Amino acid sequence: MNFGVYIHIPFCHARCNYCHFVIRPWRSSTAERYWRAVVREVEMFFADHEFEGQADSFYFGGGTPSIVPEEHLGAILEMCCKHFTLSSDCEISLEANPGSLTSAKVDAYRRMGVNRISVGAQCFDDLGLASIGRDHTAAQIEESLALLADHRFQNVNLDLMLGLPGQTRQSWIMDLEKGVALAPSHVSVYMLDLDPQAPLFHHVAKGNVRLPEDDLEAEAYLSTLDFMAAHDYVQYEISNFARPGLRCRHNLKYWLRQPVLAFGVGSHSYDGHSRYANYSNLNTYLKAVEAGSSPVEWGRPVAKLQALQETLFLSLRLNQGLDWADVTREFDGEMVATYECHLRRMSDEGLTVWNGSRVCLTPRGMLLSNEVFQNFV
Repeated sequence: MNFGVYIHIPFCHARCNYCHFVIRPWRSSTAERYWRAVVREVEMFFADHEFEGQADSFYFGGGTPSIVPEEHLGAILEMCCKHFTLSSDCEISLEANPGSLTSAKVDAYRRMGVNRISVGAQCFDDLGLASIGRDHTAAQIEESLALLADHRFQNVNLDLMLGLPGQTRQSWIMDLEKGVALAPSHVSVYMLDLDPQAPLFHHVAKGNVRLPEDDLEAEAYLSTLDFMAAHDYVQYEISNFARPGLRCRHNLKYWLRQPVLAFGVGSHSYDGHSRYANYSNLNTYLKAVEAGSSPVEWGRPVAKLQALQETLFLSLRLNQGLDWADVTREFDGEMVATYECHLRRMSDEGLTVWNGSRVCLTPRGMLLSNEVFQNFV
């Protein structure tokens, strides 16, 4: 079976005020320890495990991998290549922030084999970027995309965020227009999701910051579906749009419940049978690996009921939905019948649509996907 590999790079120059991911401030000495620890973790993993198949996706996520010296990333990738068999068409992705890319870095990425870059733009308004703590300007987004085009990167993703402070329908359409004008092969449109650990959550709760009304956000999302289709981007997942043949192979593995082996602080893995996670505290992770101990904080097998629930809410994120005939063949019992009743009821409410045995979310169902998925977990 093909599988994916994820490497978490936790370093950022600054934490965005909506962020609740496992990140740490950039320090060169810590970064030096970190890449060595990740290499050591990969070595220890293969000393204890046998894992057959090919890796056909490899993803440097974060954090901001593009602020790390490229030789660190190259050393990690080289070590993985010694232990994994990478497919000849392996998708090797790297997340980057505007302003952090240089011609020398991009050249180094190409030499390493990186063939997909995901640029975190979020929006094209400098005041909007400042309101969420981004450390780049709108001009740097355009400069980064132009740089990647000059270096013949054909598979480039642009991240945009819906629901930011001060955002209006007009400003959102402007973001979309400026985004597609840069001709990325892939666009991700994420709705702002405030976690209680994020500073912006508390600013909003205190009334210091106002977010767009829910109705405006809903209208903007539905407009996005029409806008992207009109500009020849095919929606394949609730938040993702791509030119034909350029869907993100790595992210598809999560939605299709395919194995992804993850390394680095706070990373989460699924080997096809169990899910497990590394320590999210950087010092704890480093000390464990440097002492020759596993950095895995917890692991648990995926029970049949959990596998069914995951299949439902992950597959329904995709425009292709899921084939209920496949579900009933793989799973049995009253729970399957109960979930089918939920899906049939949601069809009456305009949230799902059935085409024979295949069931998908409608555009309204995508907009209310959290409410839909609550039926399964």
